[in-house]
Amino acid sequence: MKKNVEVEKIAKKVIKNMKLDKNKDYGIDPITIILVIGIILSLIRVIQECRANRKLIKDKLKLAHTMQQDIENLVLKNSWLNRLKLKRIIKQNISKEQYKAYGHALQNSIMETGINLTEDEVCALMNEVNNV
Repeated sequence: MKKNVEVEKIAKKVIKNMKLDKNKDYGIDPITIILVIGIILSLIRVIQECRANRKLIKDKLKLAHTMQQDIENLVLKNSWLNRLKLKRIIKQNISKEQYKAYGHALQNSIMETGINLTEDEVCALMNEVNNV
């Protein structure tokens, strides 16, 4: 995976928002950052697939704005179905032990971080998805 500084910043923001106990060792290291990036990119792919049936938007800025609105709507809606899909993606990317240790915190952090994404961050995520 090509290193993208903006995507790495988003992953670090998600990890920071997890508000983990500083006294426990949760294994927050570069591998965890890569796992979080993988989860986030999987989520962006799912959103893009859901949009595939709608009309194509060729302007990158308009596409980023539309994607940002989709992410905000999914986070604000915060339905059990959205949480179930997110939980499934997280479970596919981390081990059972890791999920038991901080899976719910990761899920909540991704939802919390999603509402505050800027258009530049969304563009970086979409570019990274297209590069993978």
